[in-house]
Amino acid sequence: GSAGKEKFQIPPDAELQYEVKLKSFEKAKESWEMNTDEKLEQSCIVKERGTQYFKEGKYKRAALQYKKIVSWLEHESGLSDEEDTKAKSLRLAAHLNLAMCHLKLKEYSQALENCNKALELDSNNEKGLFRRGEAHLAVNDFELARGDFQKVIQLYPSNKAAKVQLVTCQQKIREQHEKEKKMYANMFQRLADKDLKSAATLQTGHTEDEEMKDEQNGVEDKSEVDTEA
Repeated sequence: GSAGKEKFQIPPDAELQYEVKLKSFEKAKESWEMNTDEKLEQSCIVKERGTQYFKEGKYKRAALQYKKIVSWLEHESGLSDEEDTKAKSLRLAAHLNLAMCHLKLKEYSQALENCNKALELDSNNEKGLFRRGEAHLAVNDFELARGDFQKVIQLYPSNKAAKVQLVTCQQKIREQHEKEKKMYANMFQRLADKDLKSAATLQTGHTEDEEMKDEQNGVEDKSEVDTEA
């Protein structure tokens, strides 16, 4: 860094090149190679790793860790009650954290998908409802967002963030209604103007026909006079 390291004769802000020697490694097992206990154990490990990446702002790396939990446990069967409870808890956390990662990355459809998966596991989950509301709000689905935030407040009255977002939704809905009113008013005005123009054109056509008819009558009258003369 800016201090350098006098002990190793490294000046401030120097570019360093390291040579690293790998002494040993353990190859990670594939999903089909792990039993249930190993999947649960590894899921806890990658969950913590994902959380660390998230705290560092490395949302894509974090998402990769959480996706491992889903792939390992989503279709696991034959679990004991204790294992099933633990697996469900890990899957719920994975989907909630994935939703948060996708919100940070502005990947709203994936955020919605993971919120829905989380809510399938726990239909009244506070984070799942709130984050789904945020995703709906981000893509201008204000009515759906309002519904999610209202449910959060109904179930968790102390959630101040949901109250703030609900006010935002209601404001956006009012703005949307005002825009729609203006749009329809302009549309109806254009239609009315078009009808008036059509009526005026039609009236003009009748007047011209009448004038032509009068002219023709005048010619006929003149011919009769000439004949009589």
